[in-house]
Amino acid sequence: MAKPFQVEHARSIAVVTIVAGVILSAISIPGLLGLVTFLGEWSWWTLTIGLVLSLIGLYLLIIYLRNVTAFENSMRLKSKAEFVRNQDDIEYLAWRLPSKFEERLMEKKKYFNLK
Repeated sequence: MAKPFQVEHARSIAVVTIVAGVILSAISIPGLLGLVTFLGEWSWWTLTIGLVLSLIGLYLLIIYLRNVTAFENSMRLKSKAEFVRNQDDIEYLAWRLPSKFEERLMEKKKYFNLK
């Protein structure tokens, strides 16, 4: 079964959200300084929305990178006993990450002769 779009493209979504937030914030700064008036009173709102988007994107990126790091550390396990002991956590991480990580998990399971 295919994974949802937001799972398959989590890193891209996080980066685009951060960039959109930074752009919105950058657009609002000249209006706040009185250099341009095309936003009018909306400068504060665009700054606020930009900062919120940047924080949300940063949070999403941190969660994604934390899951990838944990998965990579789990894939480095050489012991079958340790792998089996952590199998539930590793499968959960693979479920939360794009399908290429699930494929790597299947290869590791095959290497250890697990189901």
